[in-house]
Amino acid sequence: GINDNTIVYARLNKKNCLSITPDKFLDKDFISELKKRINVKRVDASLLQYPWKLIHTNKEQIASDFMSYIKDGYVSENDYKGVHFIMGSQIYIGKNTVIKPGCVLDAENGPIYIGNNVKISPNSVIEGPAFIDDNVVIQALSRIHAGSNIGKVCKIGGEISNTIIQDYTNKQHDGFLGDSYIGAWVNLGAGTVNSNLTNLYGSIKVQLFDKMIDTGQTFLGMIMGDHTKTAINTKFTTGSIIGFACNILLTSTPPKFTPSFSWYSDNITRAYDIRRELLVAKRMMARRNKKMTRNGEKVFRSIFTLTETERKIHDN
Repeated sequence: GINDNTIVYARLNKKNCLSITPDKFLDKDFISELKKRINVKRVDASLLQYPWKLIHTNKEQIASDFMSYIKDGYVSENDYKGVHFIMGSQIYIGKNTVIKPGCVLDAENGPIYIGNNVKISPNSVIEGPAFIDDNVVIQALSRIHAGSNIGKVCKIGGEISNTIIQDYTNKQHDGFLGDSYIGAWVNLGAGTVNSNLTNLYGSIKVQLFDKMIDTGQTFLGMIMGDHTKTAINTKFTTGSIIGFACNILLTSTPPKFTPSFSWYSDNITRAYDIRRELLVAKRMMARRNKKMTRNGEKVFRSIFTLTETERKIHDN
């Protein structure tokens, strides 16, 4: 399937699949020749070139997907004494979920999906559209604003707005996250915050490797890769890009671009030891009764190799 001369998907027979070797996968001439041998369809699709596009289409996507997630109908508001429901017909709550008194679920501006085995502590506010997956813990006094996705087995606290958080991530202390994308297995220290709007109210620029890109967005927080960790009171500026498996231990504002496997502290800036990071990642996974597979470790090591260039560019 093709959209604006970009391949969206491919359904090929065995012969054509075997012809796509690693050295030819991104070869434009080979792809052009392959198109002549197969039926090509034009498809209607929204193509997202950069991760911040995920953030800024998230509200609409949550609302669009809401009905496809509904399995067993809606839960009666009477099952949750002391919880305030606004537009309860647009709120779905899964099995064995506990919502303490004083919480407010406000679906006036979009639906709210809450999965199974979720625990929401007292006096928390959730505004739709919002998606909260299974086995999430939301601490007391949390504020989850519209456009937020919380992945499985996350621990969440503080204030979150228009932010996507992937599975097994800890952000359970006070601190603001806005218009951001946070990967899986991330740990954000207490008081970690990001800015999502410049004082000039202009379009936010991000640094990718050695290039600056104008996002065209007025609101943009940070993009953070899997297995990254921050110290307490870490402060990220607008449009920050933080790679895979980084450690940010700075009392000052971190740079806008942090290469994968970086270790930043007030006294040390260096590439992180992959052996140490693998050990830390395995320890964190074990705390959630998960074990890194052999293939998972291969991916980890491959990411280290693939991101070597960005560390060299940044060091220079």
